[in-house]
Amino acid sequence: MYIPFQQLPDHSRVWVYQANRPLVGAEIEQISSFLVNEMNAWAAHGAPLNASFEIRFNQVVIVAVNEDVNQASGCSIDASTRWFKSLGDLLQIDFFDRQIASIQGEQISLIPITAIKDFILRADLSEEDFIIPPQTSDLGQYRNQWLQTVRESWLKKYLFKSSI
Repeated sequence: MYIPFQQLPDHSRVWVYQANRPLVGAEIEQISSFLVNEMNAWAAHGAPLNASFEIRFNQVVIVAVNEDVNQASGCSIDASTRWFKSLGDLLQIDFFDRQIASIQGEQISLIPITAIKDFILRADLSEEDFIIPPQTSDLGQYRNQWLQTVRESWLKKYLFKSSI
């Protein structure tokens, strides 16, 4: 069952779906309408899930489930993955392209994962730049410390190599 995002507790489970391009207004409305409808019917083994979503930076969809009510199952998680495959086919968007999203203000720049080392070596991505981590432990982390600097992220391993 869809509920307002702000009503979910901090320990809710989270999934991050990053689009390979910015979403325009009509697409955001279409995605929002689609997700509300799907979440109203979303269930795990017949038990309704209390779920919500929000769209950030016109490019990233955060899905959350309050597992105190009912836990998401493998089948229900697979169903949510199918939502984004379906939306991607419909809107010509790839929600499963694993580029690194660097944040400057409210803008996202996508960096191919194979080019990360070069971006850091050229200082096109510095240790103080913010990125969107591909995984978040829970809604509390998302709300309080979601964005990470390169220095705090898994990319820090490239900082040491680039300084040699």
